[in-house]
Amino acid sequence: MNNAMNSERRQKADEERMEHMAAKRGPTSARLLKHNRPIDQDKDDVDVRPKQAVFSEAAAELGPEHVETPQQAELLAAPEEATRPIAVQNGRMLATYVGLGLERDKDNEKLVHLDFSFPLEDAHDGFIPKKVKEAWIWLKDSGNKAVQIIGIPAVTLGVFLDPKEKKPELHLIGAEFSKAVIQLIEEVGKGKAKMVTRFAFRLRVERDKDVIAFAAWRDGEEFWLRMLTTQKSLEE
Repeated sequence: MNNAMNSERRQKADEERMEHMAAKRGPTSARLLKHNRPIDQDKDDVDVRPKQAVFSEAAAELGPEHVETPQQAELLAAPEEATRPIAVQNGRMLATYVGLGLERDKDNEKLVHLDFSFPLEDAHDGFIPKKVKEAWIWLKDSGNKAVQIIGIPAVTLGVFLDPKEKKPELHLIGAEFSKAVIQLIEEVGKGKAKMVTRFAFRLRVERDKDVIAFAAWRDGEEFWLRMLTTQKSLEE
């Protein structure tokens, strides 16, 4: 019984000490939070103190060894040091879908073209059409700034969100290259300029609801492309 009474006395003493400390500090943020609004320094009767003053008071009450002013966490890496993913993974190439355009063929059939673009790197060797590789080599040796490629065979194109994703966002069979250009471009980012060899191409396919749903809403996004030569073309 004595133990219970002593426990109650200690609890009451703790409560009185907390009330005394709260009275010294003035209204608490907890009471203000019930009103679900920020403090208005002109209207509210509160004591708004600098952050350092709050920590100094806590140090005086608890002892400086128990208080350490929070420090801003260091970034793992500066934003300008962030790198793009590896350009080719699992046989798929990282590219930007640029946008679409509507066309009709000589028989007035409705078509749509999709524009894609990505910087060429050594890792792309073996995953781009043969004519594209040949034009890329020629551009390196010629000293020119751009080359247009014609006669690239139709491809089957898989468009994926992830290099390991099994289900494609879009699957195009017999997609024809209506335009393909390799160009040296100066890109400026984070105050630095560098020359990039960019492959931009346009693929033309028949219109259907799945193609239009993708083409109309996903422009500006990055996807992983798997490009395989196919025998089928729109002329067949």
